[in-house]
Amino acid sequence: MSSTLPGRRRRPQELLLPNGKKIIVTLPEDLEDIRRKYQNDRDTQVEVVVHGSIEHSQYLRQSRDHHEERRQLLREQHGPAFEEWEDIQNQLSSVTTELERLENQASGLYGNFNKFGYDAAVRTYNDEEPPIASSHTSISEKSREQGGERHGETTKLFKRPVIRQWFHQGLLWRASEQTEIMAIELFLDLVYVGIIHSNGEHMAEEATGYELLRFVITFVMTWRIWTSITLTLSWFESDDVVTRLEILFCISCLIGYTTNMTHIFDEDPAHNTYVQLVSFYLAARVFTAIFYGMTAYLLPMIKGIMICQIFGTAIPTALWIASIYVDMPGRLGFIVPALVLDMYGHVFFLGLFLYIQGKAPEGIWKKRLSSMFEFYPAISIEHRVERMNAFVSLVLGYSVVAILFQSDGGYNINAFLGKAILGLMQAFTFNWIYFDIDASNLNLHAIRRSRISAGIWEFAHLMFVMGYIVATSALSRLVLATDVPDTNPEQLAEPYRDSAEDHFNAGVRFFYCHGLAIALLSMGAISFSHEHKKLPMLRLSKNVRLANRIAVCIVMFFLPLAHSLRSLSLISVTLSLSIWVLIVELWGKSCTDDPFIGEKDGCCVTYYAKCKKKDLKKITSSHERRPSGEILELGRGEKTAI
Repeated sequence: MSSTLPGRRRRPQELLLPNGKKIIVTLPEDLEDIRRKYQNDRDTQVEVVVHGSIEHSQYLRQSRDHHEERRQLLREQHGPAFEEWEDIQNQLSSVTTELERLENQASGLYGNFNKFGYDAAVRTYNDEEPPIASSHTSISEKSREQGGERHGETTKLFKRPVIRQWFHQGLLWRASEQTEIMAIELFLDLVYVGIIHSNGEHMAEEATGYELLRFVITFVMTWRIWTSITLTLSWFESDDVVTRLEILFCISCLIGYTTNMTHIFDEDPAHNTYVQLVSFYLAARVFTAIFYGMTAYLLPMIKGIMICQIFGTAIPTALWIASIYVDMPGRLGFIVPALVLDMYGHVFFLGLFLYIQGKAPEGIWKKRLSSMFEFYPAISIEHRVERMNAFVSLVLGYSVVAILFQSDGGYNINAFLGKAILGLMQAFTFNWIYFDIDASNLNLHAIRRSRISAGIWEFAHLMFVMGYIVATSALSRLVLATDVPDTNPEQLAEPYRDSAEDHFNAGVRFFYCHGLAIALLSMGAISFSHEHKKLPMLRLSKNVRLANRIAVCIVMFFLPLAHSLRSLSLISVTLSLSIWVLIVELWGKSCTDDPFIGEKDGCCVTYYAKCKKKDLKKITSSHERRPSGEILELGRGEKTAI
């Protein structure tokens, strides 16, 4: 038998074995508290196990075997009466289970698996204990609770962080409900998009290799701050006042960082802002490390991982501090490894976790490390993907804002407006490819597919956003260029008139074309990292379509060498290449048996077969996976069921 004890989130369960031993089943975060509670109980035998662990499964099987023996004994004693009672009980349980499945279908893992792909190693826990399927009373009580008065929630000053999902013994445990994005996260994304576009606009004003180096360094540093906040919010559920103040502090550091990032390579010490830039950056990073230290104290189950995160912050911090005392170009010898460790230092600790869980030799060190790394916090795939989708939407949308200008009176339909509209079409095309081509028909999302594909997905997004910012920053200069007819600077308002020039240097040309090439190639890498559904009779396979993208990227990469192309022609050619990629993707993803123009019937293949009843019974009783289909039984004398 089992009962429920009062508690927070999923309540600990009591499982009573036939020998009288009591088993307490709890979540990992409450494991130590429950053990301390029962360690002095000498009257009864008590063992505390983690929900979903091997021990939990073994005890459940032991209890099931015991009750099956009791059921067999009752069947022998009561005969047909027991059979009839059991049949009614099974039917009632089946109907009750189906009703509960219909009620919870929207909040379970069905939508998650359908969107991101199936993973057999994913398990869920519920915030509240589900009702007993065989009890009609439990359904009535649940209905009364749902139909009764619903109380609101209050915002607390501080709450202990709660892990949203974690890895334990090869399984991923997560909540069954979908993770929603908080409004403050969208606020952070909007602020960050404005910062990186501002950084890119300054780079385009002086389109040189030195300025590009400054942009790459400062962009990656801001990306690290943004991803740190995103990772923390994905790991932990802590919707309180303190959490919001922590995010506000990090955003404040980001603002202070932004005000000092354009003169970090200034040769005049009086105007150089590198020290100030590093100070604001380290303030955000060290603050995050302090948060990890507090979390290690509040959540001992993930203490080992949090300590590793602290070390992962401390080592590059030392390099950043050392770089302050070195002049350029020797300073790059500290900046580059510090950036690499900041971005990918966690890969070492992840590898250590996997080594301990798998190939590490048995011994006292493995036992100690296994206890420290028994639980590893995991990101929520919905939260991570939706955050990235929202961020990419903001990046693409803000790129259109960056090319806007104001006319100085009159009804002016000129080349300035034409180039701006072409820039809009460029952003629209990239948005179409990213969301409706690469992110559709997924069989397995890159994050769920493998660790390597997840790493490719993360790195490709970094390169995609950085390349696209470089391209759109140069595009803002091309839009205001007066090197083509019908571009009279007098038709522009005063602030934009000063930026209008009759020529643009080679750096702008290279930034625009190479930025688009890198962005398009990165989108191809993102698509490659996913496993898409293999529709039958596709016109072009995924590899062929990706090869087309690579060819277009090569053309874009060498396009700046065509010095005869003016601003309007350059924008038109790159837009034509992007549209070509879109057309190939749309046509290639269609099926030969489904018309590309006209009503869509869907891509399907129908097979007809006939077999004997004994063969059909053998197939349907097999546990092997078989294709789904409709079975039509023929009567005597019938030759077809169609």
